[in-house]
Amino acid sequence: MPSSPAPSSSDPELAAWLEGLDFASGQSLGRSNQGEVRRFRFRNQDLAIKAPSGRGPLRWLRLQSLRREYRSYRQLAGLAGFPRCHGLFGDRYLVLDYIEGTDFRHAVLPEGQAFFDRLLGIIQAMHARGIAHGDLKRKDNLRVAANGEPVILDLGTAVRCKSGSGALRRRLFAFIRQTDLNAWVKLKYGRYENVAPEDRVYLRRSWLERWLSRWWPGRR
Repeated sequence: MPSSPAPSSSDPELAAWLEGLDFASGQSLGRSNQGEVRRFRFRNQDLAIKAPSGRGPLRWLRLQSLRREYRSYRQLAGLAGFPRCHGLFGDRYLVLDYIEGTDFRHAVLPEGQAFFDRLLGIIQAMHARGIAHGDLKRKDNLRVAANGEPVILDLGTAVRCKSGSGALRRRLFAFIRQTDLNAWVKLKYGRYENVAPEDRVYLRRSWLERWLSRWWPGRR
């Protein structure tokens, strides 16, 4: 049975604008797990809009992922360190604030540990809300905003855990939560060696992560 659409935003003006949107006219920001992301201006707002791509079963799968991402953003609503989500419109467009800044891989960070301290706080707050990201090792998913603050992007692979979740879901969430903390160590040090004792408490790599690091270098 197909899953029901995720509830959408009630902003009628934005919804009307999106109905006539020429998605191809936006500035391409790349592709995500759900499809394509493009940048638009609306009501003096800078927006990043995601839309599923492809046809048939592939598009259906990407739409399910987009719906799950929207639910994750709803669960994190109001939490600093994430772009504001305006809603999922027409079961087609996921609308987020575009964050002005620089991708982590290209950013020049200020001296000191303050950036990574703030990032760790964001990750822990996300976990406290019942969301584990699952793909923080991918540097494209971390942005340094114009004010120097860390911002986490792309919740397409996130795992949600709420009160009443079953044992399997809780175990999966715990596993992905730990991979997020491992990723924080990797982002801070660039590797898993020579980690300071106060940060080593966050590092606990599973056999699965080690196996993936060996056979899938991009996941190290």
